[in-house]
Amino acid sequence: MTKRQPTEFDAKFHGPIDKRGCTDVLCLLLLVAFIIGWAVVAVVAFKQGDPSILVHPTDSWGQKCGMDEEVKNLPYLYFFDITKCAQPDVVLSGCRTPQVCVKECPNETWSLEYGESLRQTADEMKAKMICRYGIADEIRKYTPRELVEKNFCARYILPSKSKNLTQVKIWRRNPVKNVKSIFARRCIPDPSSIDKAVIDKLKGAVDQPLIVNGIKSLLDFISAKENVEYIFEDLRAVWLPTITLLVIGAMMSLIWICLMRCFAGIMVWLSLFGTMGVLGYACFFSVTKYLDLKGVEEEGEKDVNANKYLDIELGSQLDRILKLKNTWLTFSIATGVVLGILLFVVLVLRSRLSIAVALIKQGASAVSDMTFTLAWPLVPWVLQIFVIGIFISIGIYLTSATEELWKIQENCTCGVEELVKEARCHIEKFQKQCGNTTECGIKNACQFAQYQKLSHVGWLHLYNFFGLIWLLCFIEDFGEMVLAGSFAGWYWTFNRKKDLITFPVASSFSRTFRYHLGTIAFGSLIISVIKFIRFFLEYVDYKLRQYNENPIAKAILCCCKCCFWCLEKFMKFINRNAYIMCAVYGKNFCTSARDAFFLLMRNAIRAFVLDKVTDFLLFMGKVVIVGGVSILSFYVFSGKYGILDDYIPVLHFYFVPVIIIAVGTYFISSLFFSVYSMAVDTLFLCFLEDCERNDGTPEKPYYMPKELMEILGKKNKKESAK
Repeated sequence: MTKRQPTEFDAKFHGPIDKRGCTDVLCLLLLVAFIIGWAVVAVVAFKQGDPSILVHPTDSWGQKCGMDEEVKNLPYLYFFDITKCAQPDVVLSGCRTPQVCVKECPNETWSLEYGESLRQTADEMKAKMICRYGIADEIRKYTPRELVEKNFCARYILPSKSKNLTQVKIWRRNPVKNVKSIFARRCIPDPSSIDKAVIDKLKGAVDQPLIVNGIKSLLDFISAKENVEYIFEDLRAVWLPTITLLVIGAMMSLIWICLMRCFAGIMVWLSLFGTMGVLGYACFFSVTKYLDLKGVEEEGEKDVNANKYLDIELGSQLDRILKLKNTWLTFSIATGVVLGILLFVVLVLRSRLSIAVALIKQGASAVSDMTFTLAWPLVPWVLQIFVIGIFISIGIYLTSATEELWKIQENCTCGVEELVKEARCHIEKFQKQCGNTTECGIKNACQFAQYQKLSHVGWLHLYNFFGLIWLLCFIEDFGEMVLAGSFAGWYWTFNRKKDLITFPVASSFSRTFRYHLGTIAFGSLIISVIKFIRFFLEYVDYKLRQYNENPIAKAILCCCKCCFWCLEKFMKFINRNAYIMCAVYGKNFCTSARDAFFLLMRNAIRAFVLDKVTDFLLFMGKVVIVGGVSILSFYVFSGKYGILDDYIPVLHFYFVPVIIIAVGTYFISSLFFSVYSMAVDTLFLCFLEDCERNDGTPEKPYYMPKELMEILGKKNKKESAK
């Protein structure tokens, strides 16, 4: 690869050029067309979706028990064959057995074979049976056994009760409150009640192990949904403390940045030592937990109270993992290794760290001169929240989107065979062409069978998911280019005290929005495609784990995942620098990416060390803020201090708000720190351009700040002559 020649001096160049044209227009048109398609998907989802069926008991025909008009007086859901729930994917797909709404759950055991053994009459057995709706004629026409064989009625009945949430203590000092679950009103037998007497009454209709396994699988299905309800209850109970802690995280980020403007060096080193402190505490806590659990195990106690700090009763896999001493041993080793690596980096790269600190100081100076850059990240953040909200709404409605399925009854086609395909029919066509036939009535010819998922809903989900990725990347890249234009304008202003424009961010926003949306669409599309492929590879990996994996296929998949991860990191690096060059020169994406790449290749070692060390130091600042707020939220919600008992409720899963606060604080701090990161990257790239364009003579003076010239050994000759 031949390196492109260094940039030559141009006396007319004084920063981001104003005379520029629109770039990558075709990519912008492609994005607009995609958004129009996304709007069509949203219309389909909102028109045919009904989110309420996702949370309310729904029968096999899509009717919500106790809510829809046809089943208004039938509030409970009954499963014909509970053994069909004994499937490994029941949590995802539900039970593949007819489900009907009933007035009340049965309280006795009965089966077809048991009724026949008692010589019950057909009418007596039919009175006991639970059947589908609207089959009065069939019930009169067929025998009880025929009704079971045709799947009109359940073969057996087990005593069951509606599965409701148990009473939970919400507030420590308040009376017990009963939380009503939207996932209740399902008739679930008690596994412990399936004894020999019940099995005898079933008379071989079904085996006891199948019943018990089916009940347990169904309970897992219900429990998974109820855990979601528990989480919502927890978040609703502590929404104010959660928001308060997030605000504290935002204030810490803002204070940290303000301090960096005045004490950049001190704050960077404080970030390093603060991170070491967080890692040290995490390692100490993990070792302490490990020793406690090991001591309890050595004492031979069978009922291990291993959750002294995590006093929750969820019975989940995560809870069981946290009660294992090896889990905390792993945590202690991991945090100890990371701490050791960090110490090694500080000792080996201490000289490079000093140069990186100097770059951050210059970034702080640029931010200080353009204070609005600190508020700018809120704009793309709000837009991204809006896009995520659209994605979630469309996804929920698509998941619940159904269409009516009508089927031919008794092979009655009214002589119009072409209207029938696989026993399905179209009610409007039948009413139009068969309405006057005397062969059979329309009611009998084409009847509603059930609600079924849309045949194309899977593709719509993929479209919706790709739209989320592309729009989020587009908004993020738009924010980066606006900041790049602002900081580039600051750098290429020779006398910053007098000549710096009044509204640099607004000026950069105007240029970017008017000329370069196509370039941003191009770059974000590349990243989105790579991300989409990576998600697809993760999905394939998940599917392969359910079967006996071929070692060769597993190795190939692992290599593919690694390659696309590296490709995404590389393209993000290229995109970021391409946006900087585009913001300065106004060229299209490919030209800007090429110029930025060759510029960095001509300064490869300096670019890699300074840029990555700077990113690492800024990341350390985020770790300190996130770690501090996370530890604070842990002590607030875990009930460690009784002083908060009157204000903080006892939670089912207190680690959920802790995780939400940690993730939220990370994103909030990233918003603020992204300004500094973009400032340093832009100033560094402009510095490299400055070194190639200029030589420090009066005709070609350096534009870099004096402090940066001192640090990097550069100076203008006019100043040295003095």
